[in-house]
Amino acid sequence: TVCPVNVDKDLLKRAVSNLIQNSINHNEQGCKIYIEVTADDNYCTAIVSDDGIGASDELIEKLNKTPHYMLCDENTTGQQHGLGLLIVKQIVSVHGGETVITNNSYGGFTVKFMLPKIK
Repeated sequence: TVCPVNVDKDLLKRAVSNLIQNSINHNEQGCKIYIEVTADDNYCTAIVSDDGIGASDELIEKLNKTPHYMLCDENTTGQQHGLGLLIVKQIVSVHGGETVITNNSYGGFTVKFMLPKIK
């Protein structure tokens, strides 16, 4: 599928890399990671999913609705979760796109981002 978009390739690479690294970091028992790219008339969509532990509905809602959400893990000094997703959302936003975070049918976590196609 040809999917022409006007993006900074290094930033797009960083976004996808962050999502893959998040799956690795947050699933200590390991997981499978699935990546899908689709296109319709208006958008190129990338979906990065895993079959890991997923997240609570409350956390999913916070990640979707709060652009600056970060969670400090009480068990580790100063470690913060959410920064990788924040960077992904900012990269997608600066390119005119949209990000949606959900749990998935694999039992894990999914981040879908849509970038406008060049017309």
